Parts: sequence; C-alpha cells; structure tokens
Amino acid sequence: MKHCKWFLFDMVAMVAMVTLLAACAPMKDAVNPYNENFKCQAGGDDGKCIDTPSAYKEARYPVPEDTLTNLTEVEAQVDRYRMLTELLPEEKKPILQAPKIMRILLLPYKGENQELFMTRYAYVKIEDSDWILSNINEQ
Repeated sequence: MKHCKWFLFDMVAMVAMVTLLAACAPMKDAVNPYNENFKCQAGGDDGKCIDTPSAYKEARYPVPEDTLTNLTEVEAQVDRYRMLTELLPEEKKPILQAPKIMRILLLPYKGENQELFMTRYAYVKIEDSDWILSNINEQ
C-alpha cells in the first residue's frame, strides 16, 4: 500500500510540474530578453552575414576566388586528391605519416587504499610515425 501512495504522489508531482512549465511558456520574452530574429548589419569591411556552419566551412576549406563558391563535398574531395597526385611525381617530397594513437576510457574505480579514481582518458601510442613516399634506395 505504501508503494501505491508514493506512486500516486509522484504522478501528482509530475502533473503539477508539467502544468507549471506550460504556464511559463508565455513568459519566454521575459526570460530571454534578446531578439532571436536579428538582421545582420555588416557592410563594407566588417565581414559577412552568414550562419555559423557556413562560416566554419568557409574557414576550414577556403576556396580560391577563381573557382565556384558552391563546391560540393565530392568536388572538394576530388580537389584534395588532385593536389595529392601532384605531389606524387615529385621525388624530393617525403611525407611523415602520423603515429597511431588509441584513446582509452578509464571508468571510475576504487584503489587499494579506498581512494576513488574518476573517469578519465589514457592515450597510448600503438604505432610510431613513419616516412612514406620516399625513395627506399636512398640511405
């Protein structure tokens, strides 16, 4: 019988909370005084009016001015492959391959003296870096 009373109390509390949150919906302007529908006023050398994902893409993958500004991902990948194939015939351009690193998640655990070790990451080098695209006969 005790469980039924607690269940009923939980249900009443949940209904009261939903009602309270629904009543606060018209107050969103009082809670957030900032206008969310702003219009960009940038002009001249002040920058561009673009959304965040477009700004990130433009900063991460700059496009030369002589090409089209709306490159698709496939065209960008083809452009990267083209740049790499231009490097291949050149003999004096060795490339250092990055080492392989594994990130290991350590979950919380108790030590021997009842100390608590919390969640953290450990990084382990699996393979060292290596030179690629170099002439093996040169030593």
